[in-house]
Amino acid sequence: MKIALEYTASGFALKLDCDLPDTGFSVIAGPSGAGKTTLLRCLAGFNRGQGRITFGNTIWQDQQVFVKPENRQIGYMDQESVLFPHLNVEQNLDFALQRARANGPQLEQVINGFGIGHLLQRRADSLSGGEAQRVCLARSLLANPRLLLLDEPFAALDEEARTELADCLHQMISALGLPVLMVVHEFATLTRLADQVLYLDHGKLAGQGALADMLLDERFPFAAREDACAVLSGKVKQADQEYGLVQIQIGQHHVMVPAIAGQPGDAVRLRFRAADVSIALAQDTGSSIINSIPVQIAEIRQPAQMTGQVLLVLDAGQFSLLARLTQKSVSELGLVVGQSVFAQVKASANRAA
Repeated sequence: MKIALEYTASGFALKLDCDLPDTGFSVIAGPSGAGKTTLLRCLAGFNRGQGRITFGNTIWQDQQVFVKPENRQIGYMDQESVLFPHLNVEQNLDFALQRARANGPQLEQVINGFGIGHLLQRRADSLSGGEAQRVCLARSLLANPRLLLLDEPFAALDEEARTELADCLHQMISALGLPVLMVVHEFATLTRLADQVLYLDHGKLAGQGALADMLLDERFPFAAREDACAVLSGKVKQADQEYGLVQIQIGQHHVMVPAIAGQPGDAVRLRFRAADVSIALAQDTGSSIINSIPVQIAEIRQPAQMTGQVLLVLDAGQFSLLARLTQKSVSELGLVVGQSVFAQVKASANRAA
């Protein structure tokens, strides 16, 4: 998708010029009032700005053309999305299926993917918030859209329901190869789903890039958060049944993590929290920490909001990590940029994102 758009309303101006990937999750982040929802509504055709929007070979908007929302073949959902309350779940899904583009996902595939088989005969108005959001997402996918636009679809859910539904959505999108553009406020959801991040501020694109790069970029607030982390992609190598661990290969390195679902060769995503990464000057064989990765200190930052603490950016060759240390530790260890050290990461600190 190519976007060159200007939109002004009630004193707010959105101005954006960028390209978006045609697969995977692109997440729009930024402070409140940055224009995230406005951007989604412009792409959906609900708000009409000036400029040009193309999706694949199709022009959605330019000086002569404006395609109506119902003809853009998109799925749009926010936290207020509702089902037909007088219909049961199966009837709500059938409504989307009867109006779907050809060659879309099968009903059984979507029902199983979102785990809603036991809800089919329930009236929509009897569902919990989490159940209703599952059905709304299932209905959106059954319509076989070319693009899925999601505006904080998990915001009304508690953390457990949000995590479970995000995992279901990720598995379905991966299977279907559908591009998704979504607005999220929860950092955990961003790190769990995003492939690409667009950061908006005051209606302008402040930055765009792969999740791993954006999490480390000091121009954005992610690295200075209390729960700052690096998110890395790896592959399952083998399981250690005796100790309930799984070996994951990330680049040329291997780490052990608590047992997760998956077979050798499966792709996984791991979060390495900055607060759970410590530094050793030498390979330590007498420690309870089983993951020790040789790294070079690429940066030493002192964010204003981290009193008495220092943030290290660590280069492991094919990926980078973050480590949050006290200024006292940095001083006593004599750490400097360019120094070769070992990043120690607790196995219990690694989680599939």
